[in-house]
Amino acid sequence: MTQLLTAAQMQAVDAAALAQGIDSYQLMCAAGKAVSDAAMELMSNRSGSVLVLAGPGNNGGDGAIAARELKRNGQEVCLLKFVSRRSAPAASRHTALLNDAARAFASWDGITRERLLSESVLDQASLQLIEQADLIIDALLGAGLSRPLDGVLASVVERVNAASATVLSVDVPTGLDGNSHTIQGSCIQADATVTFFRCKPAHFLYPGRALCGQLTLAQIGLTEAQLDPGWPACRLNGPDSFSHALPRLSPQGHKFDRGHVLVRSGPMTSTGASRLSAQTALACGAGLVTLASPLDALPVNAAQLTAVMLTACDDLPQWHKLLQDSRINVALAGPGNGVTPETQNCVLAALEADLQCVLDADALSCWSETAQRELLFRSLDAARQTPVLTPHGGEFARLFSDALAALAPVEFPSRLHQAKAAATVASSVVVFKGADTVIAAPDGRSAINANAPPWLATAGAGDVLAGVIASLMAQGMPAFEAACAGVWLHGQAATELGYPMTAEQLCRRLPAVLHTTSPVNRQD
Repeated sequence: MTQLLTAAQMQAVDAAALAQGIDSYQLMCAAGKAVSDAAMELMSNRSGSVLVLAGPGNNGGDGAIAARELKRNGQEVCLLKFVSRRSAPAASRHTALLNDAARAFASWDGITRERLLSESVLDQASLQLIEQADLIIDALLGAGLSRPLDGVLASVVERVNAASATVLSVDVPTGLDGNSHTIQGSCIQADATVTFFRCKPAHFLYPGRALCGQLTLAQIGLTEAQLDPGWPACRLNGPDSFSHALPRLSPQGHKFDRGHVLVRSGPMTSTGASRLSAQTALACGAGLVTLASPLDALPVNAAQLTAVMLTACDDLPQWHKLLQDSRINVALAGPGNGVTPETQNCVLAALEADLQCVLDADALSCWSETAQRELLFRSLDAARQTPVLTPHGGEFARLFSDALAALAPVEFPSRLHQAKAAATVASSVVVFKGADTVIAAPDGRSAINANAPPWLATAGAGDVLAGVIASLMAQGMPAFEAACAGVWLHGQAATELGYPMTAEQLCRRLPAVLHTTSPVNRQD
């Protein structure tokens, strides 16, 4: 299951389980057992010195159970417990949960040292425990953290990160906010993390993805019955999210059944980007692809193209005429087109036509004035079919900064929050590109991609991605599913190629990845 839940949603799941009569202490015992199993695996089932850092809440309770299980397995375990001078009053629905942590600590009969959370620095004995441990289990705060670490916990994080021990975090590394997906001051760098029931966006969005180490998802007895079906769907992007919508071939089909993509070329000195998009769109299954080229660029494009069709398009009326061709069902604009008023007009014309649009690169960067961006957003909202926008970080900032700021006091601390807000503002599917690309739809659905290797950051890779998405849309995939599929296939092709890699190689690799991922080769 690739569904992702925030920390707040997981708290609601816990409350629903309690209301449905599920024994919450048994859930905690299952979680602690999962942590101890992961710890034994990290230690290769050999004995060693284990230090469990336990906070006062349920994360600490999981740690106490893990300590108990490890001791039963013959490990040398010490529990370093951080306690508060005073306990904040808890809502009645959480009382049983808090009691579970108390029961977990009471079940531990080994070595225990206590420190007060109100202390400003860590004592020498505790420092020595951290320095001498072979394995440290971070069960301090979990995903519910909402303010920067300070005092003794900030000191603990600093010392743990400087220690030579292997570090296993419970749920999320301490310091990582499971709701905002950001670091609160400082954060533990874990070698491995165990989480429960569902992963969280913070596990896959940077910086969390780099801080969690090897991620293990453990099932502890919760079920889908505790989920609220009204929650907006956020998923880890992968084939199970989009394979149902991938194109299938009919034995009686012809090329027009698989769509016709129109790509706008750049001028003579910048034709490569749009040509990469066009070649990729054809390679990924579109029945036909036409590159609309300025007259001065025709010889350059003609010398490089074979199966991609080429047509002259030197002004806006000619572009309008091409858009009226009923056989064309997707227009792709932006790659290498230039940051010009002409590009703006071509984008607006495409949005007015009765076809799907993919806007990339210059089609997103040419709206320098606030009034221009407002015009674009109105045109996107009026489009007959949902457009797809594929900005990288700079393009996203130029296009959406003002619009998101206008939504204050709402905060958008992570790429997921930003992409979802942008999709609403633009009435479009937004592919916020990066090492942790986020795909967001205006209806609230979202996906986080985690399969992109670092060598995918190369010239032309974004043009290839735009071509994949346009191709899948031309073949009948809905905009959100096409964007999710395009992003994942793009990352998978790069992974299979390995480093180093060029965009041209990526284009040539994609058909094989698409073939093995989907039923596109199957006749229904």
